[in-house]
Amino acid sequence: MQNHQQVSSALDRLIIGAEQPFDLRALWQSTSRTLSNLDFEHQHEMQRVERGRTDPALKRQIIDNLKRRHRERRQPYVTLIAELQSHLASATPHDLQATG
Repeated sequence: MQNHQQVSSALDRLIIGAEQPFDLRALWQSTSRTLSNLDFEHQHEMQRVERGRTDPALKRQIIDNLKRRHRERRQPYVTLIAELQSHLASATPHDLQATG
């Protein structure tokens, strides 16, 4: 929960303190792509290990480590996406205008 509060606070400072309009949708899309890339990379690594000829006990340990690392890597992005969705849901159309 503390991580969610830190992201929320940082995101609020970024949006409110921005000197120029801030594009929430672009940040949401970029974060979603990053999360998709992490998931794809994880799936590739899992398949590689599962197809390998490693000892089954060692394979289980490697898979457990890969899953743990994947959860740890993706959690900040999941939290950020949830926070961005919250901001997007409460934003007015004027707030969502892209910069540029």
